[in-house]
Amino acid sequence: MTFLKVQLARSLMVLAMLMGLISQAYAINQSNPETMVKEVSEQLLKELELQRAELEGQPQKIKVFAEQFVLPYVDTPKMARYVMGRYWKIASEKQQQAFTEAFTQTLMRSYASSILKLKVTSVVVKPMIEEKEGRVQVPSEVTQADGNVTGIVYRAYLNAAENKWFLYDVSIEGISMLLNYRKSYGSELDKGGIDQVINDMQAKNKAFLEAA
Repeated sequence: MTFLKVQLARSLMVLAMLMGLISQAYAINQSNPETMVKEVSEQLLKELELQRAELEGQPQKIKVFAEQFVLPYVDTPKMARYVMGRYWKIASEKQQQAFTEAFTQTLMRSYASSILKLKVTSVVVKPMIEEKEGRVQVPSEVTQADGNVTGIVYRAYLNAAENKWFLYDVSIEGISMLLNYRKSYGSELDKGGIDQVINDMQAKNKAFLEAA
């Protein structure tokens, strides 16, 4: 996956994940993943254009928006467990919590850096595909201002306890962002160990906040 495609994948994940920016006003329902993604996409495009000037050059503001509104709709702990892979089972509870928090902040930092690069003119959400009970894929086609059309697949699962659907991955051209993170962090965990990876993530997150 090229650098530009990775950036696009992360940006498009924002498109799905920043549903919270407009969910408060439009009461997006999490009972149907296909409808949820469709409504989020349509409204988010509008919100991005309305707020683009205000958010331009203010990555911390975008990060704050994401932290305030995204987390209720995305299962970041589930993502963190998958990204750690086999290291999750050998990590202490304290390490698990620290990694989850640092990973969540890393996602927010990445999104804050890439959201304004989105120049999307339309999003067409296609019928969802059931992988198995309680887990679906929601395919879509994203058209950018330059006319380029990209196939994006959002993955969601049903949280039985809350009876709500949550996003946990996005794929572009068949490349899973979550799997990409797992491979990247898996290599770092192999080299430096759990504590070193957590420390590095925390340091980068702190530097971002101080710079912003």
